[in-house]
Amino acid sequence: MVREIDVLAGGSADDENLVAVIGQIRRLIDGAALECGCRARVDDLLLRFESLTARQREKRMLDQVRRRRRRIATIMELLHELDEIGYGDADRSVLVEARLLFEDIAEAALQGARLLNVAALPSSKAGVR
Repeated sequence: MVREIDVLAGGSADDENLVAVIGQIRRLIDGAALECGCRARVDDLLLRFESLTARQREKRMLDQVRRRRRRIATIMELLHELDEIGYGDADRSVLVEARLLFEDIAEAALQGARLLNVAALPSSKAGVR
């Protein structure tokens, strides 16, 4: 699921690598028997970094959703031309074009819904801890 959303959200392998690197750093720190005050500071910094990464990912996803919304609005403007066509004037090509526009709206809406679904997940399930 994360791969599908990375593609939809314009995410890259960099996001996936970053999540993996954070996990590796956390495992190394957990494996090191740090008994100093710096352990709490390191944990705090990792949590802040993870939170920043999650916010950046959410921002990219919301930007993608907004692009989908603008695409739908643009297509809707094109569909307003249907209001100007009389019942006897609608030939097959006009109807096919309108059908394709509706299919484009459906696709953009589905992609937007998928992005929002993942954005609503807890960060750990969306690929960021």
